[in-house]
Amino acid sequence: MENMTSYGYDAYLSFLYFASLSLIAESGALFWSLERHGERGLKRMLPEAAACTMLIVSILFFGTAWHAIQDGLPRGEILAQERLLAGCSAVVLGLFLRQKGAWCALLLVGAGLLLLPFFDDFLPWSALSSCTLIALRFALLAHRERFALAHEASAASMREALDHLPEGVLFAKESGKTVLVNITMLRFMERLFGTQYRNALAFWQALENFSGSPEATKTTQKNAFLLRFSSGDAWLCQRTHLTEGMRGWQMTTACVTELDALTQDLEVKNRLLAARANEQKALLETLEETERQRTLQEITARVHDILGQRISMLQQLLASPAPKDALETIVRIDRLLEPVPLDKEPLPADLVENMLRTYRDLGIEIAVTGDLPHNRRRAETFAAILREALSNAVCHGHADRIALTLAERRMIVEDNGVGCPHGFQRGGGLGAMTRRLHEIGGRLFIQAQPHFRLTAVVEGTKTARRPRR
Repeated sequence: MENMTSYGYDAYLSFLYFASLSLIAESGALFWSLERHGERGLKRMLPEAAACTMLIVSILFFGTAWHAIQDGLPRGEILAQERLLAGCSAVVLGLFLRQKGAWCALLLVGAGLLLLPFFDDFLPWSALSSCTLIALRFALLAHRERFALAHEASAASMREALDHLPEGVLFAKESGKTVLVNITMLRFMERLFGTQYRNALAFWQALENFSGSPEATKTTQKNAFLLRFSSGDAWLCQRTHLTEGMRGWQMTTACVTELDALTQDLEVKNRLLAARANEQKALLETLEETERQRTLQEITARVHDILGQRISMLQQLLASPAPKDALETIVRIDRLLEPVPLDKEPLPADLVENMLRTYRDLGIEIAVTGDLPHNRRRAETFAAILREALSNAVCHGHADRIALTLAERRMIVEDNGVGCPHGFQRGGGLGAMTRRLHEIGGRLFIQAQPHFRLTAVVEGTKTARRPRR
């Protein structure tokens, strides 16, 4: 171990400069911690205060040690109590207050131990090593604080982040005084009005009074304005009250070009859909009216056919010169006066068979050649036409013989009545026949003289020829 007297004044002066520089740096760390945490960070400042205290004691030690040794003072008595108190404080605070991390706590504890009088055998190197450990601790703290500042949110970092937003943002007090505004919002003001507003209420008033220009048009929405610029982009400007009990305003402007284009496209499509819905509604009403008319015509035709048939039968029954049995005549008349069945139609073959039997019972000769068509709809049409034709032949033509010819696509009804020497008009009966035939693609031919002849023809569909291979 070298004696402290082996070092000259210049060496102690160098030690003193090093400790002083360390004290300046550590004092800066203390005030930085005080500024960041204030009174709430008292526990965070205690380790820095202990480090500063040890450096002050070290400076006093290096400043007085050379002269004290020259005066014959033992080295173990130089600031012994001060070094003990400062070293123990540093050890305790380093062990129990480790807010800066384990390495910072270990460095502070080591510096405190080296400053204790128990290491006086290593003076002045023990004191110098204590200052060195404190300097290393300061370097580590500075590195960590620099890293924290680079990744910690602050007013400057928040402003920089807001300036990089594509949306415009403005925060203002209740009076309208701007507290924070980013570059995007300022550029929006200059683009729209040619100036920058520092008062949010004045800016919103200008938006309300804006009536359009060659550069932009405005559309008013609920608590918002949609600005469409001539360059093709659209911006939505909104204003809302701050929440969570804060009193002030928040204004935003966002580019909604794509959303606005989609909205306009949807509006056009909605108008087209509404127009088509109206057209379909009108068409449906027309179809309903057409269906009502068709149903009414069908009911009218059925009533006309059935009643006409019964009237002609009743007329033939009453006008027949043959002797009549009173009871049988009453039964026939009662059967003819039954209600008209409109709910269902019997099968065409049964309908024709019943008609032929009834007319033959009344003394009408009916010769039948062929059968009804196999096609159900065509057979129903021929049966309905036959009912009207038989009624007309008996009622209007006064015929007593009728020839009926049936085929798959043709029906001929010919009688020996008086015909129509003065011509005829297509009334309800003939009109209903013609309409029924048109519905299945047929035509009606009428010969009125010398006897009445009715021909119903249904044209067949032409089959396409197969191409030759």
